[in-house]
Amino acid sequence: MSLGRLFDEVTIPYGDSQTRAMKITCGCGAVAYFPHERGQSRKPPIAAAQHFQNKGWQVGSVPKKDVCPQCLRKPKRKEGTTMATLKPVAAEPPREMTREDRRIINDKLDSVYSKDAYKAPWTDSAVAKDLGVPRDWVAQVRDQFFGPAGSNPLFDDYLAQRDSLQLEFATITAEQKSLADRFVSFCGKIDELERIGKRIEREIGR
Repeated sequence: MSLGRLFDEVTIPYGDSQTRAMKITCGCGAVAYFPHERGQSRKPPIAAAQHFQNKGWQVGSVPKKDVCPQCLRKPKRKEGTTMATLKPVAAEPPREMTREDRRIINDKLDSVYSKDAYKAPWTDSAVAKDLGVPRDWVAQVRDQFFGPAGSNPLFDDYLAQRDSLQLEFATITAEQKSLADRFVSFCGKIDELERIGKRIEREIGR
């Protein structure tokens, strides 16, 4: 695997909003994502590669060599064999939530959930990420023992202001780059004009 390997970037749902993420795709169509965490420094592609490897992916030097965990578990077809001779591989069922999982999630929710809503900046996704469990598990326990996901006004206001500032910053950055490019081009034209002027002066002075 090359340290310079790049991944496609897409926009995916992330909690109650969206975020950009690096994407890896297997030849069978399976995909996985490495989301860029909001408010944190953007991580390099090597961090995404390590993340995918930790999830069981084979990360190739080019996209067509990426293989998902499911395909890696399939027996490789030997020369001379046919699809009829290969035994089907049973899909591994997803892990079910245990009583201990439910207890841990319940304890966490007890500390981050207030009356009818999460405390800032917690959400189902944030709790799931903090505990390393599926988001559906968190939603299930919350619905059963606490209440609706609700909306956190303070956190919602923070997200709105942050997104607005990020958009404004991106616009200013683009305008600044355009102005800088125009300035460089203008300086080049001035230099060329000065060279022509000096050549004319030399010819006239002969």
